[in-house]
Amino acid sequence: MLKAKLPVLYRSTQYKAGDALPADDAAMVEAWLEAGSAAWVDDEEPVPKKPAKAKPASATAGMPGLSSDGDPDALIGRVPTRGRKKKS
Repeated sequence: MLKAKLPVLYRSTQYKAGDALPADDAAMVEAWLEAGSAAWVDDEEPVPKKPAKAKPASATAGMPGLSSDGDPDALIGRVPTRGRKKKS
């Protein structure tokens, strides 16, 4: 596969470094190789990326709250993560 090493404008298309270039025009392929703008690269399988270890930065969606009649299906929003506060 022919990949661009530098940005290349060819046939009204802008190719960035690392993009695959069309190899159907032998004169242009030779010119890119001579100028160092492109290189032949073997197709390698992509290296799997490690999963991110970031923690969510936003709050949980919904408002916590208990229904007034005690029915768990009558909750609005999300279920509270902590139990009720104890009254002293």
